[in-house]
Amino acid sequence: MDRGNKCPLCRTVIFMTPRTCAVSVTLNNIIQKNFPEEYAERKSEQDTLVHLGNESMPLFVMDVIIPSQKLSLHIFEPRYRLMVRRIMEGNHRMGMVALDSATGSPVDVACEVEITECDPLPDGRFVLELESHRRCRIVKAWDQDGYRVAEVEWVTDIPPQSDQEKTDLQELTSSAATFARSWLDRAKEAARQGDRRRLEILLNVESMIPTPQDPERFSFWLATLTDRRPSERLELLRLQDTGERIRRGLIYLRSVERGCRMQ
Repeated sequence: MDRGNKCPLCRTVIFMTPRTCAVSVTLNNIIQKNFPEEYAERKSEQDTLVHLGNESMPLFVMDVIIPSQKLSLHIFEPRYRLMVRRIMEGNHRMGMVALDSATGSPVDVACEVEITECDPLPDGRFVLELESHRRCRIVKAWDQDGYRVAEVEWVTDIPPQSDQEKTDLQELTSSAATFARSWLDRAKEAARQGDRRRLEILLNVESMIPTPQDPERFSFWLATLTDRRPSERLELLRLQDTGERIRRGLIYLRSVERGCRMQ
């Protein structure tokens, strides 16, 4: 059930989770002595809800997110407020996934995001700051207290098979990094003429730039420079060819420079 964040006696808003509260030693000893089996069962149940393990995570169903993004969320639905409280007691991570418009079910791939800032509001809502990290494939999913939880397997790109392929990929990445920095400089200069919101977005993206020595991560960052349709982001998320993702990212950047959008 969804619990509020007010003291049950005085109704004062309390910005804390049950795990941060002091435990009454006397009461704890009495419960363990008189109800040992129930105590162990309840403790195991709570640990399972909070610590799902490395291969399971709660899902926030909203949009296609790719690695190397920063975003903000306003959490107001009771089921997701409960989910966020449990996440903040655990590893601060969840998966973000989109719905398939044809089936109405979540798509087969998601992106792990980390809650870097969590601002609880007096009425139980949350304002979150997130950073996306790695992608995963959903093996199976189920409902838990109103929200979705999934067992996942982590997805990485297929590595180059020869030294020549590694060299070609590194050269492509370095060339793309040079072009991206130049593109960013021009975009920031244009945004400084009056589009402060656009400038803020560009500065946030720039702060996430990875080293070209990590081509896979760089390829996703490159794709965040332009606003792509959900279907395009989903293709990039499923793609396991680093070089192809970089080439698509460059096409997107050049299309923006020409003042058009890829259809």
